[in-house]
Amino acid sequence: MEKLLLQILNELKAQRAAASELWNVDDIARYIRLSRSSIQSRIICRKDFPRAVRIPTDTGLGGRRWYAAEVKYWISKNREPAL
Repeated sequence: MEKLLLQILNELKAQRAAASELWNVDDIARYIRLSRSSIQSRIICRKDFPRAVRIPTDTGLGGRRWYAAEVKYWISKNREPAL
């Protein structure tokens, strides 16, 4: 029983870490299995796509990143309707 509880706890910790994981364009492209250019020209520019996060640096703003959980949720919302 203790082993099972530890496994559940580890899974919950992994899910929490994944929820705050940030993806760049290449990560999204790998996940969706589209080219980087397709992601840039057809996906992240959509008004309904999650807003990007920009991490400030000493020289300005860094590259755009997206929360992985938000991207995955957006993908799940855009499934084809059941027939």
